[in-house]
Amino acid sequence: MKKTLLSTFLLAGTPLAVHAELTSNVPLSNAVNVGSSYASMPLPSLQAAAQSGSATAQFYLANRYKNGEGVNLDLSQAFAWYMKAAQQGAAPAQLNVGQMYAQGRGVPVNMAQAKAWFKRAAKQGDNRASYNLALLEERDQHLSDAYQWYDVSARDGMLDSAVRDRAEGKIRKLAANLSPKDVETARQRADQWIAQ
Repeated sequence: MKKTLLSTFLLAGTPLAVHAELTSNVPLSNAVNVGSSYASMPLPSLQAAAQSGSATAQFYLANRYKNGEGVNLDLSQAFAWYMKAAQQGAAPAQLNVGQMYAQGRGVPVNMAQAKAWFKRAAKQGDNRASYNLALLEERDQHLSDAYQWYDVSARDGMLDSAVRDRAEGKIRKLAANLSPKDVETARQRADQWIAQ
């Protein structure tokens, strides 16, 4: 995957502590120009490609609905198109589905579903998703679990180097609040997750 845009996560109070816009504008295939062609495709052509089952087109159509680009902003439609692409295994779409569940954007809040979709994207090496999981666990004061997901986010080979750097900073802060045994257990769980 190519580098993506990432905006900052903010930890807030209630009711939902995670706020993020992680709309990823990466091509979902190995073809270098595929993503850019879908990003600039006229709406009727993009809709036709999405309806024909192209996960890349579905992802870009969802982006347009999510951002109100050339269409009326419609988070329900954005969610529906991200879900179609996510079900085909598109990690950036899985990330967005997780976010929308976590934030209640276009769909009711469902933290179990948010975590499940973040895990799917994380399994494909999208460390923005494992970082989201860590933020959720940290918000809920599950510090050992948060450490595990930050550790996964910081591993070599992960998608976004800026997220790796943020995760490493979080790891250092959490380590000060965890026992050496808790840190070792969290690292072992991260190793097991990656080995699966």
